[in-house]
Amino acid sequence: SNFDIVVFDEASQIPVWDAIGAMARARQVVMVGDPKQLPPTNFFSRAENAADDDAHNEEGDLESILDECLGASLPTRNLSWHYRSRHESLIAFSNHRYYGGQLVTFPSPATEDQAVSFHPVQGRYEKGGARTNQIEAKALVADLVGRLKSPGFQASGLTVGVVTFNAEQQSLIEDLLDAERRKDPGLEPYFSEEKLEPVFVKNLESVQGDERDIMYFSITYGPDMAGTVSMNFGPLNRAGGERRLNVAVTRARHDLRVFSSLRGEQMDLARTTAAGVRDLK
Repeated sequence: SNFDIVVFDEASQIPVWDAIGAMARARQVVMVGDPKQLPPTNFFSRAENAADDDAHNEEGDLESILDECLGASLPTRNLSWHYRSRHESLIAFSNHRYYGGQLVTFPSPATEDQAVSFHPVQGRYEKGGARTNQIEAKALVADLVGRLKSPGFQASGLTVGVVTFNAEQQSLIEDLLDAERRKDPGLEPYFSEEKLEPVFVKNLESVQGDERDIMYFSITYGPDMAGTVSMNFGPLNRAGGERRLNVAVTRARHDLRVFSSLRGEQMDLARTTAAGVRDLK
């Protein structure tokens, strides 16, 4: 079939070969995407059989059809109106660091902006083993479930999501939430697939395009069992890792709660040149 117009959404994630067929059948193409967000990747699919998916690996990111269109100097229109964040602090870091302050944002009616909060925990990252942070996961789930059970929360209609730095931590948090749901069936409505925006748990590579009122972020990485801090943050260490961080920290409309076993002063930038790690610090 031929089409008058073909529209690609999230074009930064579409590899060239997936787009060419549809483009060839169109009289006109509109390519919508953000070059500061995720590139096409096969990082996790590659890493499943690897000895350690935390290892720095140059493979994985592919050229997107958006990159090709920008490189070909096609006519461009910038959509700079930022509608998601109800509080300036939720987008301020990314607006400053990645968008040159060009996003049009709106001041919050709240005089005290406390939308971004940091929750340090004494966690340990099982490097080379389970690749999870049990203490951090349990602290995050306890806070999340406490929020869901708090008086008036259901009536508020607020929605919740979780983003983790790797697939293993995602699975651990999903398992912990499943256990809480078995203990208290009253939590089930929040997870129902019939709900417009049920609670989700996603990793860095799969959360683009999603948003929720309240987002929990598990940094996942931290001191290992011996207390040693590695400067290895999986895909964040690679070129383009800062794009993943940008996506991870901009999913919330009202509230971003960052759970971490690591503080900025523990991160030694002399040991890495990765822009994503610099920005995380």
